Amino acid sequence: MAQSGMKYFYLLLILILPLSSQAQQFRFHSQLDAKQIPVGGTFTIQFIIENADAENFTPPNFSPFKVVSGPSQSFRSSFINGKSSKSTSYSYMLQATKAGKFTIPAATLVSKGKTSKSNPVTIEILRSDQVARTDGQPEIMIKAEVDSNHVYIGQQVVIRYKIYTQINIENYNILSESSYAGCFAQALDTYKEPVIKEVVNGKEFSTKVLRKVAVFPQQGGKIEIEPMVVQVGIPSKSRVSRGLLSSFGLERKNLNSNGLTLIARSAYDNSPKNFSGAVGNFSVQFKLAPNQVTTDDAISLVLSITGNGDVKTIRPPSLIFPPGFESFDAKIKEEKMINATDSVRGEKSIEYLIIGHNPGQFEINPSFVYFDPVAAIFRTVSDSFSVTVLQGTGVTNAASDNTLVTEKAVKPISHSLYLTKVRKPVYLRPWYFASYILPVFAFLLFSWRSSRRKTEIKEVDPEAVAKARLEKSKLLMEEANYTLFYEEVAVSLKQFISHKFSIPTSDLSKNKISEVFKQHGLDSHIAQQTLLLLDRCDLALYAGINDASQVNSTYQEAVQLLTSIDEVLD
Repeated sequence: MAQSGMKYFYLLLILILPLSSQAQQFRFHSQLDAKQIPVGGTFTIQFIIENADAENFTPPNFSPFKVVSGPSQSFRSSFINGKSSKSTSYSYMLQATKAGKFTIPAATLVSKGKTSKSNPVTIEILRSDQVARTDGQPEIMIKAEVDSNHVYIGQQVVIRYKIYTQINIENYNILSESSYAGCFAQALDTYKEPVIKEVVNGKEFSTKVLRKVAVFPQQGGKIEIEPMVVQVGIPSKSRVSRGLLSSFGLERKNLNSNGLTLIARSAYDNSPKNFSGAVGNFSVQFKLAPNQVTTDDAISLVLSITGNGDVKTIRPPSLIFPPGFESFDAKIKEEKMINATDSVRGEKSIEYLIIGHNPGQFEINPSFVYFDPVAAIFRTVSDSFSVTVLQGTGVTNAASDNTLVTEKAVKPISHSLYLTKVRKPVYLRPWYFASYILPVFAFLLFSWRSSRRKTEIKEVDPEAVAKARLEKSKLLMEEANYTLFYEEVAVSLKQFISHKFSIPTSDLSKNKISEVFKQHGLDSHIAQQTLLLLDRCDLALYAGINDASQVNSTYQEAVQLLTSIDEVLD
């Protein structure tokens, strides 16, 4: 039994080691929860350390702001889809003492002997006469925002649908959205978008980006982006009970965003001859191998393009090679669009296969031209490679998927009048198969007999599991750290559902949750309450909500939900 245990341990170790090595990259950055506040108002600044140990953290000079509280330290770790990550944050609450525009300098971090600095952040402090009184009805609205309405075909434009509110919002649901006709569109992740305080027309709002969409215009002229319709749930004083679960009554309100008009034009106007349609900001790299060949060998030249433009519309550029070189049709090796934090990143790889027919020393000078829409200029990236070509035998060999054969390589078929018995290869003989299959059957039989010996099964109290998962959020609730509390509740609930139903967290949409709950026989009220709780966590801090009773009810409701789901599945 001891040897069997060691075998399982080594097998588990082999499986875990590759996964644990896929850690995320280090990042040290600062962020504020406000863009503008009035004199006397408070705001929070966070210094976030991702995937590194903070051996020595030094905050910046916060003058002329007054430090109301801090530092408050928090720690998070996760292991999702084979990738581990962790983060440590230091938070300070600051009070504005005078009007003006101020920049808080970078903080300093020492980790593993290396010194890093965070980004500086800027905030505007308004005079009291610049901020209107909020004696009237609180306001709420949705705005569609874009950096610029004048764009180029193939340029990436990010549309942000942002909610501005002076009241608390329990949940929201997107009822309708533009079809983005004339564009290639791809939604971006908004789960980690922070709540930001902003002043609009003298009124202070809490804001949050509800949806981000990256669009790439595919045609010139006017492109109309239709308004988005969002339904929000505003808490009322009444409370509705549904057996084990309960929630505050909600008042439903539909909000319409503004529409947008994009004016798209082509970058081909007055473009150089070797322009191949790349519009955006790109990183370009050429690789050539080998650099010493014979007249029989093929050379591979690979062009790698990475950037924020639409790589699908980029055509392989026409490259000019020295006399005596033969080139074949370019081959696209890779082409993909990847969702990054605030944009879509495109990657494209193009391979050129060339053969030098004459011996000698040659220079190959490939180049790539793309259009920079911000600077409105064409940029050229060039490289140079020295290639030595030696005399070959006359039989051409290709070094890629293409197969090149000259006439000299074709030989006549020889005929033989002698017939001999062909013996089967070793790997086709029965004893060869048996030597591999029998150990596998023996291992499976041993595993089955071992599992039969297990007679005691430890039962786990589902409520205890739920409370254990939410233990950290309960501590945050007791510390009155409501920002991290709601975030921790949402993450715990999503990870619990992901584990129970074997669904990646990235696929946990509202429709997917409702679908799997129905498939596993869960009551529709549980599914509805789960979605409401996730929405509440996403929007609970609007307008600076710090109601301890509502936070406590959110915690109790989360525990009840996890317990109910666990009981039904068991």
